[in-house]
Amino acid sequence: MDGWEPTEATTYEYDEGGRLVRSVTVREPEWSDMDRAWMAALTGYRNSLCPCGCGHLAEHTTAHESDGRRFVVPPPVRCRARTALAIAQAQNDNPQSEALLWRVERR
Repeated sequence: MDGWEPTEATTYEYDEGGRLVRSVTVREPEWSDMDRAWMAALTGYRNSLCPCGCGHLAEHTTAHESDGRRFVVPPPVRCRARTALAIAQAQNDNPQSEALLWRVERR
């Protein structure tokens, strides 16, 4: 995940007098065929998800036979970090509080 630098090679052409007349630089592509295939697959997967953000495939959530009885909603689980953040934000009385950048840290 540190990234990489594509290799590059420059070829110089000179005339009979030794003057540079042309230089050509060839760079290694930053994306391999496999990289492009993975990104195309990821794009296809993301495009197949329901646009409402539920995380399910659109073909399942929008099918007429999926009238709501094919899905179950388990009880919610509380995110304690988000709870602490909501409490802190509710207690905040700073002006322009929407401009504050909040974060939650574990003790």
